[in-house]
Amino acid sequence: MDLREVWRLLGLPVERWDSLREKVEDPNLREALTNATSRFATRREEALRGVGDFAKVQERGREIKERALAKAEELWASIEAQFTARGGIIHHAATAEEARNIIKGIAEEAKVDLVVKGKSITSEEIELNPALQEEGIEVVETDLGERIIQLAGEPPSHLIVPAVHRTVEEVAQIFERHWGREVPRDPFLITKEVRKEIRQKFLTAHMGITGINAIAADRALFMLMTNEGNGRLCATLPPLQVIITGYEKVVETLADGLFLLDILPRNSVGLTSSSYVSVFSAPFKWKEGRQLHLVVVDNGRKKALEDPQLKETLRCIRCGACMNVCPVYQSVGGQRFSHIYMGGIGAAWTAITAGYEAAKDVADLCTTCGTCLEVCPVGIDIPKLVEVVREREKVATKIRREALKALEKRERLQSLSLVMGMMPVKQMPELPGALGELAGKAVLPDPPLKPFHAWAKEHGITTQGGDVTLYAGCMIEYLYPQIAEDAVELLRLLGVTVQIIKEECCGHPHEVMGETLKGRVLEAKNLERVDSRKPLLFLCATCLSGLLKGASSRKIKALDLSQFLLKRFPEKSFGSLNATVAYHLPCHLGRHAGVKEEPYALLERVEGVQLVRGDEESLCCGGAGLYRFTHPPVSKEILRRKMEWLENSGAECLLTSCPSCIMQLTQGVKEAGLDIKVEHLASFLLKALRSHEG
Repeated sequence: MDLREVWRLLGLPVERWDSLREKVEDPNLREALTNATSRFATRREEALRGVGDFAKVQERGREIKERALAKAEELWASIEAQFTARGGIIHHAATAEEARNIIKGIAEEAKVDLVVKGKSITSEEIELNPALQEEGIEVVETDLGERIIQLAGEPPSHLIVPAVHRTVEEVAQIFERHWGREVPRDPFLITKEVRKEIRQKFLTAHMGITGINAIAADRALFMLMTNEGNGRLCATLPPLQVIITGYEKVVETLADGLFLLDILPRNSVGLTSSSYVSVFSAPFKWKEGRQLHLVVVDNGRKKALEDPQLKETLRCIRCGACMNVCPVYQSVGGQRFSHIYMGGIGAAWTAITAGYEAAKDVADLCTTCGTCLEVCPVGIDIPKLVEVVREREKVATKIRREALKALEKRERLQSLSLVMGMMPVKQMPELPGALGELAGKAVLPDPPLKPFHAWAKEHGITTQGGDVTLYAGCMIEYLYPQIAEDAVELLRLLGVTVQIIKEECCGHPHEVMGETLKGRVLEAKNLERVDSRKPLLFLCATCLSGLLKGASSRKIKALDLSQFLLKRFPEKSFGSLNATVAYHLPCHLGRHAGVKEEPYALLERVEGVQLVRGDEESLCCGGAGLYRFTHPPVSKEILRRKMEWLENSGAECLLTSCPSCIMQLTQGVKEAGLDIKVEHLASFLLKALRSHEG
């Protein structure tokens, strides 16, 4: 059976496999994205040193945007009164079509035949360029990156650096086709030649169009940042100026706007400031009759502002930092991971401006790893927005729906586990053809003899009498029960007794796939059975992050194993074991549950351990539950980068606190040919304690 047929049967888009693989295997794209995103990350860290605690920056950025959005109608009324009094003309467009028609009408009335245009993702949203070109109007993008992709016939791939996916060689080839002559492979010389060409366009254009970064309502000031000066020339040289802005760009005061403009370049591409900050208040009247039009685009924004789940999308200041750190974006780029808006935040923007059907594929491509949570300057919970889009569009495919149904009933998982125990599972990953390729030749654990709860019952562990309640989770229960058994023994050696509950799935897989109600029902069933007087201990990062909020609301102290051990034994050594160890910080543990340094602190208390540290330790492994099966080309590319770090680390052992990550990392180690053991932190600590005692 052809692989594409397998995908059809599973309810997955047939074209996705090919398109994802094409992007992942493109050497030019990989080189361009790797160089750019690593450079942005380094510069960002340096540029933010001067602003203090980034958490406080996020808090102030969030407060500025929320305060403005809460009184948006009032602020826009003030802006309109001031702006029109100065001679400006304001237009309100309810839809993208209405915005296009307004701008076409302005151009027609002024008999415009040439437009110079600054970078504006809102203009991409309303599909302005094709609309003007259909009227016979030449449109010239004046931002260098935008000019490159315009000539290439492509959409932008990044909010700030639209041609980030192109290498110097490719850019030179694009301009060779445009100019009909040889172009040097030198960015400086290419820029110099483009500047000459576009300067003539500035001098002869009848209309200049720009976007805007922020609008200060207290003085009706329009603030625009650029690094090339092209925005200022678009706004001042042509006799007709048009500013396009989304309804959400308003801020209450000039000070608020300047704060956001200070943070934006630092956070996006690591510049302490942009080369040009232009502020407009009225038509720049160097010529009699010169006009300034402001087109305010709604296109779903006002409706989103009334939506309790989607409204935080409107806080976005379009810095693009979330893309720079996103493992999916780094693998396939912004043209594949987008509709018009890119990345995880793009899923929400697409849902607002183009509808949920258009947002479906973008949302589905996100791993919800949460890397974006650490860099958003206005504190947007992007993974949660992705889940909202998934829930409303019902993105779960047949294979995922069946998997979720299996998780809902432990009896089904029990039966599946028994069947697996009777099958030659180790041969399954080696199956030839489509099915084997779809599974990625996955490294599966040996079928367990019995689930953890059956083992616990045999060993006298019940729902009462323990110092802590241990929650195993589905993967540990049926695939890796030895992890829970090791944890029980570890705690016993430390003098801690364990009790259990009748477990349901934690519900987190359901929430991630948009089955929010079912996920919350499962969460409630679990937490109703927990004794709130005792710590609830987790060995699975995903389960902890899924139940953490609900546990907190019920006054249940939910803890990762590392947190519990450090709190319970603040001075204790945890044995000895001579080993060079790396620890993979699971996304759900570090970014979602906020447990970041505890596993490392714990390992530092094991005598003989040499701990390998580095930025890559928290890099997503690409497993993300079923993601490794539904998006294997992307999952494998993310995993490849993790293995590159591991190979260079010198580690003999790779530890983590997530069974899903263990499965993915074991796969990576095998494919990379590394002699490195992957195991759970609990199992490693048990060996260290036994070694010390022995």
